[in-house]
Amino acid sequence: MIDYHLHGDFCGHAEGELEEYIQEALRKDFREIGFSAHLPLVTEPDPYHAMVEEKLPDYVQLVQMLRDKYRGRIIVKLGIEADFFEDYQSATKRLLDQYPFDFVLGSVHYLGTWHFTSLAGRDRFKTEDPRSVFPRYFEVVKKAVESGLFDILAHPDAIRKSDFFPDFPLLDEYRAVARRLKEQGMALEVNSAGLRRGAGSVYPEFDFLRACVEENVPVTIGSDAHKPEDVGRDFSLVFDLLRRAGVTELALYENRRMRLSPLENYFPGRSWRVSG
Repeated sequence: MIDYHLHGDFCGHAEGELEEYIQEALRKDFREIGFSAHLPLVTEPDPYHAMVEEKLPDYVQLVQMLRDKYRGRIIVKLGIEADFFEDYQSATKRLLDQYPFDFVLGSVHYLGTWHFTSLAGRDRFKTEDPRSVFPRYFEVVKKAVESGLFDILAHPDAIRKSDFFPDFPLLDEYRAVARRLKEQGMALEVNSAGLRRGAGSVYPEFDFLRACVEENVPVTIGSDAHKPEDVGRDFSLVFDLLRRAGVTELALYENRRMRLSPLENYFPGRSWRVSG
């Protein structure tokens, strides 16, 4: 199997040394993993939600050391998860261009001043109206894709909660994001953390994933693990979602270049062919 969304103790809300994540991946017979610690926030330092800038060289050096140490046992890729801030794109690019990342996950965690994925932001869901929030959210997502900063769109409907969803269909928004992903040559992440964060299902929801498949947008998968035991968590459900949506290949990255590999290579022993 493969997992391209692993964090570690380079920020305050994740735990476990990076090597512990590798050892867990080996126990679970993973073939390839990618670390994706949070890039330092370019708006202001926030050591709880992202690493501080002075730790970024240490992170890169450690992943490279672990890649070499475990060569032949598991493939270890150097990734990063970067927040999108429309007014700080040059600063984000400056940080990303300094290091030889294999892939960059692009994330939207903020809607204006609302950090909706944070513990402090949870109460806002009680007062916000999803009918206005979702269109605003997808405008930011589309700008993130169009920025050219990222290789993969991470947890693409992270604003979604099982009890926070608009009363109108979002298919047009999904298709608009899918078209932009295709135009930019980006991949979509299927992220199992939605099952742990109140969304009620994997990110993205099925119709969103299906819209991307129809546009031939490549797919990666990640657990968004913030502790070692979450490596590959709920991947059986991820596989089932991929299969139902018609996904037959996974996007792999090296030096920010994508290649596609058959899904069957990463879920051995599972019937991977599309049903029906």
